[in-house]
Amino acid sequence: MDDPSALPAPPADAYDDLILRAEKPTRYVGGEFGAIRKDLAAAGLRFALAFPDTYEVGMSNLGFRLLYHLLNDQPGIACERVFLPWPDMERMLRERGLPLFTLESRAPVGGFDVIALTLQFELAATSALAILDLAGVPLLAAERGDRDPLVIGGGPCALNPEPFADFFDCFAVGDGEEVALEIAAAVSASGFRRGGATRAELLARLADVPGVYVPAFFAPRYDPATRTLAAIDALRPGHETVRRRVVADLDALPTTAYTRPIVPFMATVHDRLPVELQRGCTRGCRFCQVGMATRPTRQRSPAKVLELAETGLRASGYEEVGLLSLSSGDYACLDPLLDDLLGRTEGEQVALSLPSLRTETMSDALAEKIARVRKTGFTLAPEAATERLRAVINKGNGEADLLAAVDSIFRHGWSLLKLYFMIGLPEERDEDVEAIAGLAQRCLAAARRALPRGQGSAALHLSASTFVPKPFTPFQWEPMIRPEETRRRQGLVAAALGGRSGAIQFRAHDSRQSSIEGALALGDRRVGAAVLHAFRAGQRLDGWTEWFDERRWLEAFAECERVHGVGLEFFAHRRRALDEVLPWDRIDTGVTKAYLRAQLRAAHHPAEVADCATEACTSCGVCDHEQVKNRIHLPADYRRAPPRPPRPPPSPVRTRIRVRYARLVRLAALSHLETMHALLRAFRRAGLEMAYSQGYHPKPKVSFGPALPVGVESRCELIDVELVGPADPAAIEARLSPQLPEGLPLVAVELLEPGAPSIGETLRALHYLATFPVPAWTDEALEARIAAFHGGERNVVHRAPPPRKGDRRRHQKIAGEAGREIDLNRLVTHLALDGPARVAFSLKVDPSGSARPAEVLAAVFGEHGVPPAGVKLLKEGASFAKTGRDGPQGQPRAPRYLDA
Repeated sequence: MDDPSALPAPPADAYDDLILRAEKPTRYVGGEFGAIRKDLAAAGLRFALAFPDTYEVGMSNLGFRLLYHLLNDQPGIACERVFLPWPDMERMLRERGLPLFTLESRAPVGGFDVIALTLQFELAATSALAILDLAGVPLLAAERGDRDPLVIGGGPCALNPEPFADFFDCFAVGDGEEVALEIAAAVSASGFRRGGATRAELLARLADVPGVYVPAFFAPRYDPATRTLAAIDALRPGHETVRRRVVADLDALPTTAYTRPIVPFMATVHDRLPVELQRGCTRGCRFCQVGMATRPTRQRSPAKVLELAETGLRASGYEEVGLLSLSSGDYACLDPLLDDLLGRTEGEQVALSLPSLRTETMSDALAEKIARVRKTGFTLAPEAATERLRAVINKGNGEADLLAAVDSIFRHGWSLLKLYFMIGLPEERDEDVEAIAGLAQRCLAAARRALPRGQGSAALHLSASTFVPKPFTPFQWEPMIRPEETRRRQGLVAAALGGRSGAIQFRAHDSRQSSIEGALALGDRRVGAAVLHAFRAGQRLDGWTEWFDERRWLEAFAECERVHGVGLEFFAHRRRALDEVLPWDRIDTGVTKAYLRAQLRAAHHPAEVADCATEACTSCGVCDHEQVKNRIHLPADYRRAPPRPPRPPPSPVRTRIRVRYARLVRLAALSHLETMHALLRAFRRAGLEMAYSQGYHPKPKVSFGPALPVGVESRCELIDVELVGPADPAAIEARLSPQLPEGLPLVAVELLEPGAPSIGETLRALHYLATFPVPAWTDEALEARIAAFHGGERNVVHRAPPPRKGDRRRHQKIAGEAGREIDLNRLVTHLALDGPARVAFSLKVDPSGSARPAEVLAAVFGEHGVPPAGVKLLKEGASFAKTGRDGPQGQPRAPRYLDA
């Protein structure tokens, strides 16, 4: 049988033009430092790791990054990444009939053996379908044959897989590191898609892997009278209940994600090195699915955290490390760990962030440590504004804790704090909602008292989202409030604030999305009809406000009600009986239903429950107290890291160097800013100490040459860098070259004399080589266009003014605004045929500016001001004024060389 993974692939450059036309080309480029590209033809198993959102969201997900390296660590597995394209790219792919591709090899996703989709939140469901559809994979699992990829779901939404059961062959439930390898081993051993096991036989094998849920082996039955679930029948003996997988010891996990991390070119949502402090939480917040369903608390040892942070910072060049957990302040050894980490990175301009802090764990000492290098954002989540409601949800802190935290934050120099609350919690009253405004005002008063003089004005950003009940929480039986009620309660907060934006800015969460999220979270298999209808109506990227369409979703649930007799009201807004069969009853997270019912009773008669990580066991059912148990590292057992050798005092010597590098092939799609960040992180990885500016936000002392347009390759890009101490060009080349991505090779390094002029001060001309597509362009046609240009008395292009901030009509002239006239006769100093289908041209550069290469192509070879399609442009060289005692000596005539 032929290998179905060897599907006909488009030509290697088929996607180049689409990527350059995309709104953000870097989403599709790949080739980042740390990315892994294996020989797909030689791989025993091809694994497409898919994230149903954009690149910048997916690459901020720590679990996604860990699985990528974990799978690629296996010799027989080639794992490549794929993300949902933005709507402009999706449209171009469909128009040209091109399949969705992976980043590493630009191979068709449908040619992989496994497509593993991370379902991070419920509104990603239509985006997951979009990935499958663009890959040419049948959306319904029942319609897939033996030549189609295996489609696996994982992530938080796998805790209730039933709403998505029609679309996935199986789900991995719980921690993914161990089960992912077991799934990969089972698929490899089966010979699936290579003449071995059929799809049905493979699913039977996978059902024997602990933590794998196969929807085909469960059949829901419904009560015809109430339309609720009557039962979920198990069809395969031994596959009656699927137990969540738990990694007992975080220290035992592989660390490749830190020794060779991927460093994205574009700014991701969380653009930093992520290090997991602990997994799981036993605080017992009754609304929190992650806190209930990821128990027990498993803390990574301080020594391992420190090792991963130091290793990852050296290997990535990141300027910030984020210490992650559901509640970073609960990490018992946080204070001494931060002391050691700050001590070992002192002088390296590394910032620290703790993205998730409870108010009672915030302290003066913690604020001082975080603020020591650079102030990152600060967010606190009180969730509820009254002591009564905080007891209902078992939040475990009080107003005094919050005000003390605000005092610490602002006293250490922050001027902005974000506060998150929820609206619609069980037992909530109007006075609880109105109290959000009062508490925010008291926080603002505390902030103003604490903020040192001369550091600006204190400000709060206040957000209130709608509470959505989730499976495996005590509130899973509770209804959620309707959108109109959400808007009424949001109005209470706004009115209590006085309707002014001022120092407290209130952002009301989009009420339209919450009901849909609730229905997808709490629904059963019938919800799949609504998901499919919404996707076919055009929905995807539903987590993005600009792409969410409430009308389409309401129509989708109306269709669900027409087909199945149940709709949005049934799934999201009704109270469930405590003895009702729930769609997730075949999943076992370890927490018992009896425990959740007891916690629900405690919420309705407010009684708080202590954290079993520090207090007595609460008998939730998760721990076996041998392997699966709370693992806490106590401060009394903390062992200080061996001190680094004392850093020598900073050298007073400053050395300026000029680095010449190329930007080639795929990386021509990078923007100037993205190229700059890639280079600066390469300098950090190389251990080259750059000089920094002074002030609150120190920046490296660097200067770049003119911005290279997106889509243009170059062999002569330049950057001037000021280094601390003396420098040897050969040694710098040896250290820097291995740290550059493949498409940004180093060309040369030279020392600059003290006081040497900058790149911009001496640059006189830029030289380009344009290669035209054949047979669309002949040499005769090119010669004729060149002759017409040289014979023209006036060759002027009109440059539109830059778009206003927020104006997405890039490259469009705005009516009523005059642009600039660019005289090409003055600026084009050389234009000639330079070989078959190649044209060389040079552009003069002076303080008044220059022409853009695209403007030259449009004026000489284009039609109606549009450059010709398919032309590849290379910046070959640059000419500089020769400087000496007598000053500039003019510009050489040779069209292509670097005289630096």
